[in-house]
Amino acid sequence: MSLRPAPKHAPRVPFALLVLGLLIGGLVALLALNTASAANELQRHDLATKDASIAASVEQLNNDVAASQAPGNLERIAAQLGMVPAGNPAFLEIDPDGKVHVLGSPGPATAPPVPAPTSPHPKKKATASATKTPGSKAPGSKATGTATKPATGHSTPHSTPTPAPNATTTLPGGTR
Repeated sequence: MSLRPAPKHAPRVPFALLVLGLLIGGLVALLALNTASAANELQRHDLATKDASIAASVEQLNNDVAASQAPGNLERIAAQLGMVPAGNPAFLEIDPDGKVHVLGSPGPATAPPVPAPTSPHPKKKATASATKTPGSKAPGSKATGTATKPATGHSTPHSTPTPAPNATTTLPGGTR
């Protein structure tokens, strides 16, 4: 039997294939990780855009709520619902011994009078026409009888109502 001497070097081809396989496997793994990272970045960008749009709509809703709570808007909406401002309120004070005292004098809430519509430029009334109606006088002649009052009950036909004071509200951004 003959013994063969042991080779001094390991065969080079299997080792080269092993290194080449590890290198290709590492590159494929790096490509897969890079692709997954890019997909996650796209998803993060989409979520950030959606979050910004939701934050803008929440801010708009907060502004709408603040605007609807403004005193002028509340007054207008209450008037549309038929509500009127309260008159004189009364307060109840309860003593520790149980006695009740009424502070103030209560009064019913009544609707304020509706001002007559006025225009900034009153229209001129038509002058007397050429045809006379029975009982009418010619222009320039004095009429006899009683004078009629305007239907509104005001002494002047073009009176303007006194404007109601506007309430000012101090907000963090300033007075509005």
